[in-house]
Amino acid sequence: MTMIDVGDVVAASLAAAGACLVCSIPAAFLRRFPAWALRTYGRRALLAPLLTLAVASWLAGLAMSGQIDTPAGHAMVVAAAFLCLQLAAALLRFYLGEYRKTR
Repeated sequence: MTMIDVGDVVAASLAAAGACLVCSIPAAFLRRFPAWALRTYGRRALLAPLLTLAVASWLAGLAMSGQIDTPAGHAMVVAAAFLCLQLAAALLRFYLGEYRKTR
């Protein structure tokens, strides 16, 4: 028999909250963000999506093979968290600095 743990409920709640947050972002914000990022960060802004794809594919590969609880899996989780934090900081900087002025 499968038991539902408290951690499962917390993970599901966080996933639902993240989905609601992503769905509530206005389309105008998403249309203007890439141009702002390229203007602000230069060509370095193109590196972050490529790194994110690489880390996500490696992380998915480790998860599928059941090796997420290894040192390599932990390193990929930390790298994914860092890239998500970097993206969140850029989004917040765009929102506070540029997007609110034009509304």
